Amino acid sequence: MIEERTRRLLDARLTKDQAEQRLPSVAAGLIRDTELVWSAGRGRVGGAQPDADTQYRAGSITKTFVAVAVLRLRDAGRLSLSDPISDYLDVGSAGPMTIGQLLSHSSGLRAETAGPWWERTPGSSVDDVVASSLGADAARFRPGRRHHYSNVGYGLLGALIAALHGRPWHEVIASDLLAPLGMSRTSTRPQPPHAIGYAVHPHADVLLAEPEHDAGAMAPAGQLWTTLTDLARWGRFLAGDADGLLAAATLTEMREPIVIAELPGQSWAAGYGLGLQLWNVGGTRYYGHTGSMPGFVAILQITDGP
Repeated sequence: MIEERTRRLLDARLTKDQAEQRLPSVAAGLIRDTELVWSAGRGRVGGAQPDADTQYRAGSITKTFVAVAVLRLRDAGRLSLSDPISDYLDVGSAGPMTIGQLLSHSSGLRAETAGPWWERTPGSSVDDVVASSLGADAARFRPGRRHHYSNVGYGLLGALIAALHGRPWHEVIASDLLAPLGMSRTSTRPQPPHAIGYAVHPHADVLLAEPEHDAGAMAPAGQLWTTLTDLARWGRFLAGDADGLLAAATLTEMREPIVIAELPGQSWAAGYGLGLQLWNVGGTRYYGHTGSMPGFVAILQITDGP
């Protein structure tokens, strides 16, 4: 539980942020000692105020589920993080990039697909992505040289999960992770009650609904929808309450920095592990992931330590 004063301050902060950032709706929560001790919503969703059961797009938080599914395969001896992805998939010029490099965004692979923005257009197949986006110019940097965020890379990791399980990546995540953790309100497409993504006009109170579709081969990069209640369960899982689904040592490995962003003479402030974003704020370490899709922004941030 939290003190009433803390609850009032959190409520006031959420109200202030919703107003100042002109958010059509927002929901937020706080977990302490594995429990969701505070949650609140502001704005309107379907004529009602959002709450901990209202679905929002998780965006790239989806990548944390994909990463866990890949690491479960590694722990089962089905693959190695040093394996080139071409050992399992025909993916054009991305073939020599290793599974570990794709997980940590250190492969140098292009960030987005060629052509129209995949987040706003109907999805295509893996073969289409390979043909259109994985030609000779797909590598932006030498593999292993530096951090370069790649949504395309996670599309390939979703295809890897599907290839080794013989069924779609989202079915694997639903049966192997969501069901055991009781995350019944996390899905690839919206289920009511759910928020609608809007583009907010910068100078007028005008909202334009953003498109929602199946992203196809790119869905593993950011298609999941979830709720505060489910996201709290996932946060507990990543913090160590893994319920036998993933070894504690593997969870620790996920949040070890593999690539970092730094300025000369300064401590690193951001980095990436195996499927997790890492932050160093004044010496306090955090891990989790941010997410964005048209009309939505999400964040899951967990303190690394007491």
